[in-house]
Amino acid sequence: MNIFKFNPRSKLETQEAVSKSIEVLQKGGIIIHPTDTCYGIAADINSKRAIRKVYQFKGRDFNNPLFIITPNITQFKKYGNWNSLAGKMIKQNPKKMYTFVVFRKRTVPRHLNPDFDTVGIQMPKCLFSQTLLKKFKSPVIGTSANVSNQPVVYSIRDLLTQLKRVNRYPDLILDAGRIPIKKPSSVVAIKGKNIKILR
Repeated sequence: MNIFKFNPRSKLETQEAVSKSIEVLQKGGIIIHPTDTCYGIAADINSKRAIRKVYQFKGRDFNNPLFIITPNITQFKKYGNWNSLAGKMIKQNPKKMYTFVVFRKRTVPRHLNPDFDTVGIQMPKCLFSQTLLKKFKSPVIGTSANVSNQPVVYSIRDLLTQLKRVNRYPDLILDAGRIPIKKPSSVVAIKGKNIKILR
């Protein structure tokens, strides 16, 4: 396990954190990184090994789907059916984080959530996530870094406390200090004209 400390407000340090992350992702590894709301896990959606590692790391039920993160609407449309209703929700609440559950496209690897015809997609705002996604040029898995059924974590110290109990560790941890406590993203299922708030 490797821990890299960086200042998420520094473009130079963020670039270095992204470079280290891409090296790990390309090898099928998983990373812990800061997000808009808490610490999260990233993994290459095209790697079966990486997705399996995410489930094992969290102790998560394999029937519980994972969502993906994309940098913008253009890439969102490549992997899921974009709906104008999602655009309206973002416009009305620009500071709010959303995960939209929509019908998936064939570009989503079949080994990711194979029993579902939908996929959850989020477009993060934070500098690290945006820089990573644009350089990696592919969506990555997006899920909170906590062990399943444990509280979400806002500092690496809290995360390590959880991990020591289960003796499971990621390939890389990006320590950006304590993240301000925020509400998790709202999860909204949109199928045609039907909208359902899942969280």
